[in-house]
Amino acid sequence: MADGRIAILAGGGLLPRIVAEKISAKGVSPLVVPIADGMSEGWADYDHRHFHWARTGDVFSFLRANGVSHVVFCGTISIRPDFRSLLPSVRTLLMLPEIFRIVRGGDDSLLRAVGGAFERRGFKVASVQSIVPELLTPIGPASLRKPTADELAATQRAHEAAVRLGELDAGQAAVASPDRVIAFEGIEGTREMLERVADLRSRGRIGRSEPCVLFKAFKPQQDERFDLPSIGTETVREAAAAGLCGIGLTAGRSLIIGREDVLFALDEQGLFLVGLEDGNQP
Repeated sequence: MADGRIAILAGGGLLPRIVAEKISAKGVSPLVVPIADGMSEGWADYDHRHFHWARTGDVFSFLRANGVSHVVFCGTISIRPDFRSLLPSVRTLLMLPEIFRIVRGGDDSLLRAVGGAFERRGFKVASVQSIVPELLTPIGPASLRKPTADELAATQRAHEAAVRLGELDAGQAAVASPDRVIAFEGIEGTREMLERVADLRSRGRIGRSEPCVLFKAFKPQQDERFDLPSIGTETVREAAAAGLCGIGLTAGRSLIIGREDVLFALDEQGLFLVGLEDGNQP
């Protein structure tokens, strides 16, 4: 936990609130800055201020004025900002050349560049797992249901495919059976990839008895402070709807958000969850 005040750059979903609750439990009052998908979340019970993309450049002075020394990035951001269509504040206008350099490239390069922008202005960037380490995926089976030999083979193939995809900074997830790769995640995200898998299964492109597994992998070049692969109860339900038999995650470098609820959902849907090390062994 950081010594000074921590600001949470909060996207959507449950994770930012989990982080805020953990910081508060340590006796530190977090400052929440909802961004993108996080703008629709309710933060009335925390010290917070919304910043629209057009006022990006104003964030740094606001954080300094409120005694912030560390920032943590968490939550979903589904749409990138189009700064060319905005009427920016003066500070944002002055930052536009830097902003345009930042928003080029894949998600991992973007997040590293955003983190660098904060670090150049004197802020330290903390990781989610340094605040809430209990969210990290353990090695081996994490669910009551354990994978069969065929299902484990599918998990390992999906893991390899997801890592290869991550090398391109094109996505974190893949679906595979023991003998073939079924789908790669692109910019549409995991949910829409699983919808594609469900459609393939409904059209008979995936065999009825073909065991398929979703794997979300830590990218080989990824900065561990940003956007670790994660699952929640929605991921479990979406995987079940796609006809999958289980989910794999990179052990120690991915997050299970709402562990008890996730384990209950896995048991309810009859899916397994397994954490693999980078060496591919459960």
